[in-house]
Amino acid sequence: MTSLPTWALYAVGIGTPILSFMAVLIGNLLLRRGATELDIWRRREETMRMLRWAAEQAVSTDDAKARLGVAALQALSTSELLQAPDDALLDAVLDAVLAGPVEQIEEAGEEADVVEVDTEADD
Repeated sequence: MTSLPTWALYAVGIGTPILSFMAVLIGNLLLRRGATELDIWRRREETMRMLRWAAEQAVSTDDAKARLGVAALQALSTSELLQAPDDALLDAVLDAVLAGPVEQIEEAGEEADVVEVDTEADD
């Protein structure tokens, strides 16, 4: 029969649970990192889906749909879903959507009747 030295018995007896615990911690850390990346991707995907829908509505010939689209774009600009890299894209979409009406107002000069709608009215 072979016997292990006493230090080896202690190393195996104490080291195995410690190494197992460390492996679980590392696995948990990697899992959390993956979940965080997945959440960021999911939020960005949802943001782009809403941005696409709102932009389509904003350029609609139907005034009600156009107002709805612009309001959705404005709401998206303050939403927690919007990430910093997407700010410039949203600003570009809003500028493109509003460029036509602003140009028409400027061409009409003083003849234009501009009605401002308060979208932040207190309920």
